[in-house]
Amino acid sequence: MFKQLVVAFALSPLALQASNLPDYPFIHVSGEGMMRIAPDLGEIDFDISAYDPDPAAAAAIVGERAGQVRALLAGVDAVTEIHNPRKEMRKADQPDASGAPAYDIRSSVHIAVRDLGQWRAVMQGLLALPNLDHLATTFGRTDRLQAEQELTAIAVQDAQRRAAALAAGFGRKVGAVAAVSSGQLRNLTNAVGLMPGDLYFRRDQRTVPAQAPDKDFLATELLSWTQTVDVIFRIK
Repeated sequence: MFKQLVVAFALSPLALQASNLPDYPFIHVSGEGMMRIAPDLGEIDFDISAYDPDPAAAAAIVGERAGQVRALLAGVDAVTEIHNPRKEMRKADQPDASGAPAYDIRSSVHIAVRDLGQWRAVMQGLLALPNLDHLATTFGRTDRLQAEQELTAIAVQDAQRRAAALAAGFGRKVGAVAAVSSGQLRNLTNAVGLMPGDLYFRRDQRTVPAQAPDKDFLATELLSWTQTVDVIFRIK
């Protein structure tokens, strides 16, 4: 009796894992779509910052720079957001001469340049202005949704090709789709050990690399986009 209980206990995890499996013959594959395309939208983010023992004087400097940014963008096909100035305490190694708490006056700016033919001139003008820091640039597409649909279609075709090749190797054919996901089918994959979970990365979980100090802000960058799908096909 004791041995029977031990055997039942040892087999119970396998039974639980098996309960996650489909009850029909299947093929589990992933497909990937990749595109390298030129951007048609460039975005710029930075802070206008100034310090003066007199906060009003610092605020005046920030306001002057904001006016210069607006003047620079006059006639440029761009959308600009310049936020109201805010006070931020300076670092401990930058105290006020009087020993009183010192504050920087900052205003965050976001610019979306919709004509990249004007990008270089805009960036040259911004880089020539003082009191700008935390400068960062990104690029994108205004038709992103359409591009994502195309990527998904490519990934699905890739999954179908891989599944057909696997099935043909056993003299079988691929049947209907039983499950599909834009990420990993985690329960099934982990249960049967089809692929280690650390091989998958969701795009929104990837760490954005810091921009190098010597980054060429005057140049635009090609976009490299990928989309993956995880699919279960029935086997005929």
